Amino acid sequence: MKRQGIPELDEVRQWIESYVKRVANLRDERDRGVTLLALRDAIEEWLRFYESQGASVEPEWIRVRNFDALLEKNAALFLKVVGRRHLQEERKRTTPNEERWWWWLDKKVEEERKKRLKRTATILGGVALVLVALYFFVFRLPPREQQYLNALTLAEQALQNQSWEEVLTHCQEALAVFPERPTPYVVAAIAAEKLGKTSEAEHFHQSARALYEREEDFFLEEAGWYFRAGMFEEAKGCIARVLQKDPENLTALNLLGSIYEAEDNVIEALKVYQLVLDLAEKKNEITLIPVAKMKIGMLQLRLPLSLPLPSPGGE
Repeated sequence: MKRQGIPELDEVRQWIESYVKRVANLRDERDRGVTLLALRDAIEEWLRFYESQGASVEPEWIRVRNFDALLEKNAALFLKVVGRRHLQEERKRTTPNEERWWWWLDKKVEEERKKRLKRTATILGGVALVLVALYFFVFRLPPREQQYLNALTLAEQALQNQSWEEVLTHCQEALAVFPERPTPYVVAAIAAEKLGKTSEAEHFHQSARALYEREEDFFLEEAGWYFRAGMFEEAKGCIARVLQKDPENLTALNLLGSIYEAEDNVIEALKVYQLVLDLAEKKNEITLIPVAKMKIGMLQLRLPLSLPLPSPGGE
């Protein structure tokens, strides 16, 4: 017998079938406003009610949620048919709680739009890198740019050979061409440091720091050059300063993994690259995900055949 004000479960099932048909034919919702969302509210309320009374409504929930997924997938079509402003006005009037996500379809559409833009920006960034590479290595550079690049390349070669006086000489040549570029100052500071020229090292260090808007960018650049010079502890110190301000900085973490690799510290390198992979997936950094997976796979091959098991309590 039907209780006053409470719909029968069979009636709720009819609402579900109506919801299913309307979601499957969203283009027909143009003249119905947001009544589809009000219907979804009613289904939610009364299914929960019958669930609380001990009724078995799992099949009903499954059917509803299958078409919830379709509604969410076609959120942009729903907004186009019903109207974004109309949805926002009705939401303001009815003030539904945020658990009823269907009232926030406009927000979901905006989030998807931002994700698409980010993916597009990533692709365009890759194209831009290719074009830059073509510019530098295929097409002829302007004379001053070529002079600067030659000096910096020679400085890097001297740094790898630990010919510190040569590093300083070539950095000075690069700075004579473009004194406003920070990289030669960073490299010169490392060379002066290795030569024990403390005051010169500090001068170069401060000159480089002043040319970066963000302190993290400066420390990342410095860490990269310390790494090239084989000064791993100094590189780690710079990375630590970056991670102190930005614990999820993927560039810093990736470089830290490379340092552990160079030190043959496979366990720590694996931990770092796993963190890089987790963060890259979380941030949808699609260019880093395959790189991190490859590095993890290669490092796993270098693990010893047996590792000591951790003691109880993880100590």
